[in-house]
Amino acid sequence: MHVELFARGRVVIVPAGIGVARPRARSGAYVSPRGCSYAARTIEPTGVIEVRSSPRVTLGEFFRIWGQPLSTTRLAGFGTTGSAPVRAYVAGRRWREPLRSIPLRRHAQIVLELGPFIPPHRAFLFRPGL
Repeated sequence: MHVELFARGRVVIVPAGIGVARPRARSGAYVSPRGCSYAARTIEPTGVIEVRSSPRVTLGEFFRIWGQPLSTTRLAGFGTTGSAPVRAYVAGRRWREPLRSIPLRRHAQIVLELGPFIPPHRAFLFRPGL
């Protein structure tokens, strides 16, 4: 699946190596697992999240693995107020349920925004094999 984060009108990079335990190898901005991984992980800084087939992995679980907050008033290291909450879009449609409950499904496109509206992408072109 693919996630895009925007805070205050700017792109927030989802780094490589989330959910990849040590030992691991780095090649520039990319990470190669050399051992265990969590149910959700990133190996490149593109927002592509690889999800192991698991009963139900959610965006909340991914943010927990990453060690970053996710709520209506927090998006990674950025904060807002309840009157201007973090917004979520799945396949271009507004998500009205709790942000942490967004399921991580194969080829899903998720956009999270804090601040000005940025038209969300409905889809992402995944590289072959994903």
